[in-house]
Order: sequence, then structure tokens, then C-alpha cells
Amino acid sequence: MTQFSFDILRDGINEGIARHGLRGYARKLGIDLNMLRSIRDGRDIQTSKLVEVVDAMGLRLTLNDGGAEPRNGAQPGFGEPGGAAEGPKPGFLPIPFHPSERRYGQTAPIGLAREWLEMRGLTPEKLSFVIAPDDRLSPLVVEGALCLVDGGQRKVTDHAIRAYLRNGRLGLSYVSQPEPGLMVLSGLKRSEPPCVVRGPALDELTILGTVVWRGADMEADSDTNTGVRVPAPEE
Repeated sequence: MTQFSFDILRDGINEGIARHGLRGYARKLGIDLNMLRSIRDGRDIQTSKLVEVVDAMGLRLTLNDGGAEPRNGAQPGFGEPGGAAEGPKPGFLPIPFHPSERRYGQTAPIGLAREWLEMRGLTPEKLSFVIAPDDRLSPLVVEGALCLVDGGQRKVTDHAIRAYLRNGRLGLSYVSQPEPGLMVLSGLKRSEPPCVVRGPALDELTILGTVVWRGADMEADSDTNTGVRVPAPEE
């Protein structure tokens, strides 16, 4: 028998409370204050009430029997091969651009070897490419560099380079979360101090995932038009 864990739900609620306060978050979700307090404090809650809270938070409750792969697990448009074939060459996989790049149905001009992905524990369905929009992380990540994003690593648990949308615009920064309700976005330029985002302003910040590879030259191999290269391991 599979037992449901409240850890992820409770973490999300604690984050929402840190941003908006207990009463403010209850109003934002449109749910009863006592119900929200009960989940936060770990008290029992009826299944129907649980579903109401999950729906209000925009989450999806998925049951898995442990043996079968969940159907339709990937988010639409994220990590999908865009109708492309298995890959330009056997053993290579085409990875799409993230929808925020507005290159709908296009895959990046680089093929990833299955072996390379397996060595790093990366799931192809959760991967997508973005193009660095600026030189905030230069020389580590230059403007225009192709960056591989793992959408399965969206929760901020450490100080790492992450792709995100802020007010609808793509960004790449070191992102950390020192405490609930507060995130810090930082680059490598001393002239640009870290950006602290806290409270309700965090609702305008959407973490797309962690950058797990970076630096492909978008112009390389353009004369061969093969579109297949294996990314070298980062030093």
C-alpha cells in the first residue's frame, strides 16, 4: 500500500506563508485559515479538504503503483522532442529549446549521447536548452551560450546556477534560498550587487531548473550541418 507524504505539500505551504503571511496566503488560495493551519502543523485532514488545498495551490496529485511509469508525467512543451526523430545518429538524442525561448518545436543544434546522460543521472524528458540572455555570469557563462537545464531540479536547495523566469523574462543567475520566503539572485560582476527577492515578489519568479551543462558554441559545426556533438564534461 502506498502512503502519501505531506512533506512536499507542507514545504510549499510554509513557503507561501513566508511570502504572504498565514492569513494572506489563506486569502490568496481562497481556502479556510484553519485548514491551512492544520496542514502546516501536521494535523489530520480529510481527503476532500486535502484535494481542495492541492487544487488551490495549482499542484497535481499523482498516484503511482511503483511499477508502471506515470503517463503524461512531463509538462506539455517541456522536455518533449518536438516531433523530431530519435536523433541525427544512433545513440544521440535531440533536446528541445525551453518554451520560453519561443522556438516552438525546435531542437537545439546539438545531440546528447545516451551514455553521457546516464552517467550524470539526467532524464531526457526533463531536459531543455536555453540561450544565456546576458553576460551576468561571464566569463563562466557568456551571453548567447547554449545551456542545458534540468527541469527535474527546480527546488532551490543549494547555491547553483539556475534558469528562471522573472516577470516573464528569462534569466540565468546563481540562485540560493537562505530562508523561506527569500531568494537571492547573484552574478559574477562586482558592479552588480546580488538581487534579493522576498515576500509576494517571489510569485513573479519561476525557477525553470538547474543548469547542468553550459558553454556550447552556437556557431560551431555550422558548416557541416550535422547538428550532432557530444558535450564535454565540465572541468
